[in-house]
Amino acid sequence: MGDNIPGGIVAAAKNRLQVVKGLEDVEVSECESCSFEVTLNLAYIEGVWTRDGVQLKSKPNCRISTHGKKHSLILNRAALGDAGLFSFQANGIQTSGRLSVRARDIHIVKELEDVDTTERQPVNFLCEVNQVDVDGRWYRDDCRIRPGDNIKIRHQGKTHTLLFKSVRPEHAGEIRFTAQRVSSYATLTVKELPVQIVRPLRVKIAMYRHRGLLECQVSRPNAQVRWYKNGKELLPGKKYQLISQDVYRQLTIDDVCSSDEDTYTCDAGDDETSCQLLVEEQAISIARGMSSVEVMEPEPALFQVETSLKSGRPPRWTLNGEVLEPCAMVNIDREGTLHSLCLTSTESSMSGPVVFVAGKSRSTAQLTVKERPLQVVRHMDDVEAKENSSVTLSCQFAPSPRMVRWFKGRTALKTSNKYSMKREGKRAALTIHGLTGMDGGQYRCMAGGSQSTAHVKVEVRTLKLVKHLEAVEIEEDGVASFSCELNYVVANVEWLLNNVRLYSNANQQDPAHGHNAQPHSQEAAAAGEQDHLQSRPSL
Repeated sequence: MGDNIPGGIVAAAKNRLQVVKGLEDVEVSECESCSFEVTLNLAYIEGVWTRDGVQLKSKPNCRISTHGKKHSLILNRAALGDAGLFSFQANGIQTSGRLSVRARDIHIVKELEDVDTTERQPVNFLCEVNQVDVDGRWYRDDCRIRPGDNIKIRHQGKTHTLLFKSVRPEHAGEIRFTAQRVSSYATLTVKELPVQIVRPLRVKIAMYRHRGLLECQVSRPNAQVRWYKNGKELLPGKKYQLISQDVYRQLTIDDVCSSDEDTYTCDAGDDETSCQLLVEEQAISIARGMSSVEVMEPEPALFQVETSLKSGRPPRWTLNGEVLEPCAMVNIDREGTLHSLCLTSTESSMSGPVVFVAGKSRSTAQLTVKERPLQVVRHMDDVEAKENSSVTLSCQFAPSPRMVRWFKGRTALKTSNKYSMKREGKRAALTIHGLTGMDGGQYRCMAGGSQSTAHVKVEVRTLKLVKHLEAVEIEEDGVASFSCELNYVVANVEWLLNNVRLYSNANQQDPAHGHNAQPHSQEAAAAGEQDHLQSRPSL
């Protein structure tokens, strides 16, 4: 076409999208801000930003914006994980630049200091690093500390602060501050304050032949207290129950009578409180008390009690002194003056007193839960073993027994070097070590009302001389050697000369002494002078 170019082709060439200024590589330090910019030849073009091939969206720490022909991406507080290849794409064009993030050199400028303080005092821990805007975490014995009403965590510039408004004994331990790859440690020691009576005892009126309850509150849950009646210490038993629950201390007096009317004191060591117990008659009574129940596990057990009046407060049921709450195994029902307790699934460990308390009335019954009878599904077998070996007796029960006892005849056996006892589910085993003739006899394995017996027979070896001593004739000052052979190895032998025991010395030698591994042989040699023997044998 020569130099004549149509006007449409020129216009199309001018409207083709091109990159006027592309992305460049950027290197910043950790927590610094950085930006990427792209300039196109056309305005109002939509583009896509990616990092390592993953599309980026605008968010607080990554702002994407467009102003005419210019497209920008700004990163606030760049992290090490933000490094990568950033790309901008639009209508077939692409430009890229790499972001490198240098890690900051962070170290502790001011270390934590140990603190030794008293309970309820404020405590402040301070740590300083060499960089600002460093995220840090606080720990106590490797458990992260979270801020709350009593604990405040502050961060201002390079300084990090942990504040306990009122420190408690459970706050004591190792305090650690961690900022990225560095840490600082300190020890917090908290001394407990003397025990105080927070809520004292109050005058109590108890109904005759019912239960009296005295209660106070101490300053901390682990406080130890003692109860006194007119100066005489009270001990737990059938009459008195001493209960400690959290910071509450209770004294329960059963079957209150006129002699129980007195002054009672709760002594917490550093503090004490006293009150008077008054006894008066009560009109409300139990119309029909509970009856004792005997069942076999896991059968249900039902208790019912009827009061003379309808109680306004919910009744309280206890089993073995523990308050029962409605659940899958405990059903508690009330219909008018009739109260019911149903234990849907029982076990032998639940046996004990059941107590019903409604207001100031109470009824008591006994729950007895029998264990399911045990059966022996595999009995022990009689065994025969040789002397000095070991033997194992085993049997199997159904269901799995809770306790197994072993007997030899009528003698109960205990775990020792001689006897090893093992339990694996329903199987019980007894191993007898180092058998001797005395270990033979009948053995029993007992669990519940079932037992299995077996007889152990021990084959005892008889010691015999295989080769006897022979007479020896030698000249004076010569060497005499005697030898004999047994049918098995024995631990100890004795040599006698004219019924006098010989010992190894310069004149007598026993080569077999201390060498029990030599089978069926013992030797002795005697030589020497007359002054070493009281009498010389005629050889």
